[in-house]
Amino acid sequence: MKNKQTILITGATGNIGGGAAFALAKRGTKIVLFGHNPETLESRANAIRAKLTEANINHKDTDVSTLVVDFTDLDSVSQSATEALSRFTEINGLILCVGHLVQNGPNILPNGHELMFATSVIGPFLFTQLLVDRLEKSKGIVLQVIAPFYDEIDWNDIESIKNHKTIIAYNRAKTCERVLIAELARRFAGKITSVAFNPTFIIDKSDPELKKRWPKGFTGFIWWMAALLFSKPPEIAGEPIADIILSYKNADNINGALYKLKKRIKKPDKAMKDQALGERLWNELLKLTKLTSI
Repeated sequence: MKNKQTILITGATGNIGGGAAFALAKRGTKIVLFGHNPETLESRANAIRAKLTEANINHKDTDVSTLVVDFTDLDSVSQSATEALSRFTEINGLILCVGHLVQNGPNILPNGHELMFATSVIGPFLFTQLLVDRLEKSKGIVLQVIAPFYDEIDWNDIESIKNHKTIIAYNRAKTCERVLIAELARRFAGKITSVAFNPTFIIDKSDPELKKRWPKGFTGFIWWMAALLFSKPPEIAGEPIADIILSYKNADNINGALYKLKKRIKKPDKAMKDQALGERLWNELLKLTKLTSI
């Protein structure tokens, strides 16, 4: 009997990660939920098990497991990756769904990195690199949840510390995510499948943590208006994520692709098509994470 595929989901306690987790779990996938708060993680795992039971889907507790990681702390990232490698002999998929808008920056961490950039870019990059051999052996897929914003990278201030403006810093981080997932696709073509996924505006209005993450001031007002007009529930993103993650029959055909929900976007993305930008950012992050060339 073929083993269940093992999919790691970062940001699993958030709206999009949670939607993807349930969509994969109900398809019989072994899912591993990653987040920084163990209590919240276990609550999400229990909620998924309860939803499976309500839907009359058979499951075992071991099919939904949790692993703590703090993407702002590179030691935590390394420890979490090491534990994942020791627990899972195959890693068939990795969903990168971390990072959020943080106001009143720059917010400098004890390690000297900027909070928003570390969460969205440095931590996920390091995590992926530490798992890359296992992903390659498993012929795995990496799916980066992205936002379609673009801002030029300032190579003299890559983390937006010296001249920090919240929206520009956020847009730069989102740009970097797309640059890196495209570079991963180029470097590991035929070995790992790498795709970008635009979920549009997803909000779980029943999420008790939603107010804590909501921006303040004028930005918060804009988000509130957008939520009223355009927001969609988590399953709208979760279902197509699960379909893409499990579409191994056509894995090579989707490497380097950008999706907007179910639709594959044919128009080249500015950040993803820039190979020189991808190589430079990749090498800069190797230095920041103190990794050797991969």
